[in-house]
Amino acid sequence: MINFRLDSENKLIQMEMMLKGEEEPIKFQVGKYEIIEEDGKLFVEVSEIVTNREWMNVAIGNFLPNKKIEIPAKYKKTLDIFM
Repeated sequence: MINFRLDSENKLIQMEMMLKGEEEPIKFQVGKYEIIEEDGKLFVEVSEIVTNREWMNVAIGNFLPNKKIEIPAKYKKTLDIFM
């Protein structure tokens, strides 16, 4: 990961990563996310992700929006700071 920015007030995450096989960094902007707690587990639900790679935008649009992703318990204390 090259860069990471979290704006919890506006529910926005920006990341820049250098992935193996890529010549240029990939930029991700995650907007409209929500941290949800269910049955003692934490989840992040994302409804908007945009990258600087068109093929990734298509794949994300087909598979990820409005799905809950479980956050490992070891990160709960860290997330409590931002919630």
